[in-house]
Amino acid sequence: HQSEAPPILRLTGLRSEPMETDTGAAKFDLTLSLMRGGDELIGFFEYDSALLDAAFVERMAGHWQILLNGIVADASLPVSKLPLLTDAERRQLLIEWDRTAADSAEDLCIHELFEAQAKFSPKARAVEFNGECLTYGELNSRANRLARHLRSLGVGPERRVGLCIERGLDMIVGLLGILKSGGAYVPLDLAYPRERIEFMLQDAQISALITQSALIENRGWKIEDGDSRSPIFSPSLKLICLDRDAAVVARRSAANVKVKVDPENLAYVIYTSGSTGEPKGVAIEHHSAAALLHWARSVFSADELAGVFASTSICFDLSVFEIFVPLSWGGTVILAENALQLHSNAAKDRITLINTVPSAMRELIADVGLPASVRTVNLAGEPLGQDLVRRIYEAQTVQKVYDLYGPSETTTYSTFTLRSPGATATIGRPIANTRIYILDANIQPVPVGVRQFARVVSGFQRIVTVFLSPRW
Repeated sequence: HQSEAPPILRLTGLRSEPMETDTGAAKFDLTLSLMRGGDELIGFFEYDSALLDAAFVERMAGHWQILLNGIVADASLPVSKLPLLTDAERRQLLIEWDRTAADSAEDLCIHELFEAQAKFSPKARAVEFNGECLTYGELNSRANRLARHLRSLGVGPERRVGLCIERGLDMIVGLLGILKSGGAYVPLDLAYPRERIEFMLQDAQISALITQSALIENRGWKIEDGDSRSPIFSPSLKLICLDRDAAVVARRSAANVKVKVDPENLAYVIYTSGSTGEPKGVAIEHHSAAALLHWARSVFSADELAGVFASTSICFDLSVFEIFVPLSWGGTVILAENALQLHSNAAKDRITLINTVPSAMRELIADVGLPASVRTVNLAGEPLGQDLVRRIYEAQTVQKVYDLYGPSETTTYSTFTLRSPGATATIGRPIANTRIYILDANIQPVPVGVRQFARVVSGFQRIVTVFLSPRW
């Protein structure tokens, strides 16, 4: 700021005064210049047009005026409590953009949505892996047999069942079998350090573990008389090895299991990475997962869900979308060990939707691109740069690129937006029947353009502090 405005120069027959000009090049990303002009403040914004546009700066100027009016209204307020939003903006952010009410059947559980689809199209392909396939009817029958076996071992609602199994058709059978028994699945990876596995088994209070003999024996944990004698397992843990116990499970009935499972019962517990401390189990109930599945059906067409590429480990919640969305609405889960096996997959020409992280997509694009059948790409878990969005559209037959965001605690995805090559990136809108609030450090809603705005709020506050000081 300057203490006084430049004086108006008057000559005979002439008058000169300061005016807004385009200097051709801004010295900084954004500058607010203020001067005293008698009883008024005179000021202007100067900004780098390569970083900011006129609409953004005009909105910010309006917020600046709201801020000044707030000072006049109550000069005793701390800077952090001063208003920034107009009434219209506050209503838009807190009410209008959160009108996401939609019809859904959240009173159904994940496995019930699958069962309805299996009844409707029993001969349709449900899951494929390395050239092998299970129809909806076959998958339902195998999952029912496993569920009945689990029930005989005491598994029911709110009981946690570990699933540590090689990637393949049996993994999908295991997930559905646990859910059909009323239990909640807890995915485990034997590649984890022993200490982490022990912690998860104990922390989740896992009552049964579905695995395969080879996975146990490869770690030196011998199985004798149906129980593991390794100290990593408690004596009360029920161990089900799908290969060893295959004959017993096969003798169970293939009919749907009638277990009273409420939408408020646990569906799964997925543990975070633990990079900032002990791993934390995120417990998700059926109704939350059902809300995600119904939202997906309202956004993605049957053609888009016809072949969903599932390459994410079940230890990460992106797998919930990849597996249960297509199985709930008649699509095929095209299973792979990882995203980079896309082009070696026997069913690659039937993949219509890929759901992965930007870093994996970047490698796929740099390698040989995507199959021509892919029409929709979902990217989540990492920041999605505009350059990658442009490259996906330019180099492929992709028609839609979605940017999705959400922590595990909110059931995979909280917000979504359809990205286009030239549009400004935003966090998008909340999924159906949910609300989001983007807040600052003082738990106050922030304006549109928050990513840019956050960099100038501190500057506003410093200027306000100068205004409130006796020296000014």
